[in-house]
Amino acid sequence: VASFFFIGVMSMMIPLCNVFGALVAVCLFMGLFDGCFICIMAPIAFELVGAQDVSQAIGFLLGLMSVPMTVGPPIAGLLRDKLGTYDVAFYLAGVPPLIGGAILCFIPWVHERHKLKER
Repeated sequence: VASFFFIGVMSMMIPLCNVFGALVAVCLFMGLFDGCFICIMAPIAFELVGAQDVSQAIGFLLGLMSVPMTVGPPIAGLLRDKLGTYDVAFYLAGVPPLIGGAILCFIPWVHERHKLKER
């Protein structure tokens, strides 16, 4: 959850970098948190669907991740053509991970409520 949240924050910080060193630092942190997110994806899929369906679950996750990676750059280009800057595209790119991270924070609470209902 933390890595997903920080991916969103780092995306939003890219337009704020006025010095190349700051951009390098933001990209390093973004790469670190993205690597953490990708590494934890397989164990989470294994836990959710079991050993028999884990390969299909990972393929499904990667397929879903390919949609915004394919559609995002042309949309960013359209925003740049309309607004004259990529800043809005980077800010908008940071919103979904922030929302996703916030939603993921509620999973332990929902899981605990489910356990209490079963008892």
